[in-house]
Amino acid sequence: MNKLCTVAGRTARAARECSLGTFNRRAIGLCALGLGLSWAEIGPVHAAAGGLDLDRSVSQFVVLDNEQRAVDEQNASKARDSGAARPSKPEAATALDSSHNVALLPQLGYDPEVGFIAGGKFSDINFGDSHMNLDIGATQSTGGETDVNATWGVPHVLGSDFIGLVHFQYELRPTTDFFGLGNNNAGEKPLSQHEYHGTSLMFTLARRLAPHWVAAGTIGYDRITIGPGDPQHGKLSTTDAFSHLPGIKGGYNNPLSLSIIYNTQRDLTRPEQGWNVIGKVTHVGPELGNDFNYTRFTGDASYVHPLGSPKRLIGFRLDGQYLTGRGNDLPFYEFSSLGGFDSLEGFYPNRFLGQSRIFARMGYQQLLADFDFRHIWRVRLDGTVFGGAGRVFLDRSRLPDGLMAETPSVAPGLSNDIQFSYGVGLRAALGEALSTRLDVGFSGESQALVYLSFGNAF
Repeated sequence: MNKLCTVAGRTARAARECSLGTFNRRAIGLCALGLGLSWAEIGPVHAAAGGLDLDRSVSQFVVLDNEQRAVDEQNASKARDSGAARPSKPEAATALDSSHNVALLPQLGYDPEVGFIAGGKFSDINFGDSHMNLDIGATQSTGGETDVNATWGVPHVLGSDFIGLVHFQYELRPTTDFFGLGNNNAGEKPLSQHEYHGTSLMFTLARRLAPHWVAAGTIGYDRITIGPGDPQHGKLSTTDAFSHLPGIKGGYNNPLSLSIIYNTQRDLTRPEQGWNVIGKVTHVGPELGNDFNYTRFTGDASYVHPLGSPKRLIGFRLDGQYLTGRGNDLPFYEFSSLGGFDSLEGFYPNRFLGQSRIFARMGYQQLLADFDFRHIWRVRLDGTVFGGAGRVFLDRSRLPDGLMAETPSVAPGLSNDIQFSYGVGLRAALGEALSTRLDVGFSGESQALVYLSFGNAF
């Protein structure tokens, strides 16, 4: 998945990460997005642990509810103004009746490390008579990298106020970078590499509590295997170099999660105003058949607001995460992470790993074009500038006994420094079906890291 990939829903589960100035990771990629072709040099990307993908997928149904509520209010206002009676059955929201609900995106590329890459992504927010959400993505490389994911969402389970989601993910990455633990000074070159092999099947049931409010519960199967893999450029295998890392062989991480979601936004692909707030608690323990025992607490809040006009937007995001668990109960690949398209774009994905994290980012977005593309999509293109700051925290007393003593290089040059990142990008909103982000991130450590991802930044 780390060279070219798709995501579940319209969230940033994973992205295509490129380095225009890093010649030792050079590759040329081609991505057809219906609007044209985008060329870039591709480098590795990882799926961040403890993501909020399913919660954001649930939040999409809240956005559709908000759109429907706005249409109902508009119809009622028109009826009052004209003196006519309010229709007994309000018309459906434009988003649900529009033909701009479907996107089919081919993905093609080449990377010397993994070979030719081919795949695609299909998204439909109005599938079937009950307005279900269906999102499918898959990529395969000749070098053995595989990513398959699918999300099926039902806005009203059996006609009720419950939202149902099923998500499947399969990932195989023979070459996954490991940059060490903590807020370290390892730089942009990984300490080691390994194979990451994951399969998950998640079930989410959410209940509408009030306008804009939803509570959700998730349970599922999650199996991770870590192997020696196929290290490149003379790198050591993580399984050999750091054999005492917690979770170095992988294991079962079957989660039980509870979330509360608050969303006041009214556009799936280019929200112009409103909050998107998620609070989540996830437990992984032996009572669920797991090899580990930890709990993750996550809080994430985003806000978008127009600056004088809907053409100019400013967005803010604040995120914090804390994990319990010590010793071998908390695997390293489930540590809180920073770096990559969904946090600090100026650093490689999963560049920093710790038992907790905090980061903030803000961005300015300017509408560049708004047109109808062959009656398939209403296309809105935006330019953006953004910046962020954050850090991870590592409590060495909670690491396995002897890890730091036997392999001190697992956390080189730890510091309390705040990490800063900034960049520029392009946004493309394709009707109500899909939003894409092409971002170029910079930091004091790395320059011109390019990401192609799906979903809104705020």
